[in-house]
Amino acid sequence: MEYLLKSKSSAIPCLIEADPDSNLYIIRSADTSGQSFNTKEELIRWVEENWNADDFEDPEKLRQAIKSISAY
Repeated sequence: MEYLLKSKSSAIPCLIEADPDSNLYIIRSADTSGQSFNTKEELIRWVEENWNADDFEDPEKLRQAIKSISAY
């Protein structure tokens, strides 16, 4: 699963990628820095602690991405 989220502070979209089959969990922030995680729970926890839905042009997309990743 890959989610591109348009940040209000950057022309480059943020990225959340979760691929349980490959054990790949990564994010790319508005400043283009990245982070990788060992589990979906670690990824979700990081996003919840570091990103705010209101920082994105469509806050609901972030909520839906987290919900989808949690359910997978």
